[in-house]
Amino acid sequence: MRTATFEVIGRFADASNATLLVRLTDRDARTLAELAEELGRDPELDDLDPSDLAVHKPRRGESPLWDFPTGTLHLREAAAYEVSAALGWDLVPVTVVIDAGPFGAGSLQRYVPHDPAHHYFHLLERGDEAVLEQLRAMVVLDAVIDNADRKGGHVLLERSTERGGRLGGQVRLVDHGVSFNVDHKLRTVGWHFAGEPVPHWLRTDVATLADELSDGALRDRLGRLLTGAELAVLAERVGVVAAREVFPEPGGRHPFPWPML
Repeated sequence: MRTATFEVIGRFADASNATLLVRLTDRDARTLAELAEELGRDPELDDLDPSDLAVHKPRRGESPLWDFPTGTLHLREAAAYEVSAALGWDLVPVTVVIDAGPFGAGSLQRYVPHDPAHHYFHLLERGDEAVLEQLRAMVVLDAVIDNADRKGGHVLLERSTERGGRLGGQVRLVDHGVSFNVDHKLRTVGWHFAGEPVPHWLRTDVATLADELSDGALRDRLGRLLTGAELAVLAERVGVVAAREVFPEPGGRHPFPWPML
């Protein structure tokens, strides 16, 4: 993904920052114009191989924020993937930083085929136990990275199945540009597990993450994406989250995002 060429298919119009759907052309070099000529019409999303699709967020399309350093949101997207991968939870799709896309530097994330109706609130009601466990892992991940904007629509279900009225599949989490601040900013829809015991396996994985952050390749990779102060605060949060035995209640001035979905 770091080296593949790609062409822009379209833009997610409701995103607050420039968010582009792109098609990687390293496996299939045909352009959209060539595909249209073969099809006899403009290609639709279903005509494209989802494994060739990605979501690109160029740095130049990031809206300035008063509480996050300008031009860093794409780096935080990649940092969230690194933390998710290190935990072994496979929640955040593969996300990398590219330095020379058609609009300059930015993040590139694997596209997740999904039904937008299967968002967080829907999965909370109809998800099977494996899906609910992944939502609990989401809550812990967001506490670790201090996600300041976990909306319900940022929770996707890949490879969805239905059995006995319950939905199964792989939960994927997107949109992490406003994470890893040095000031506490957790803002999420995921308060529904408040007061429940945190599963032991989640706490164990977070404790292991603390060891990886103290030294080694993960710290080096995150050091290219976050500041030293942000890394230090991340390590502190990891220790706090690993020691937490129950899911927290909503706190702070603005614990819920808006809009919720």
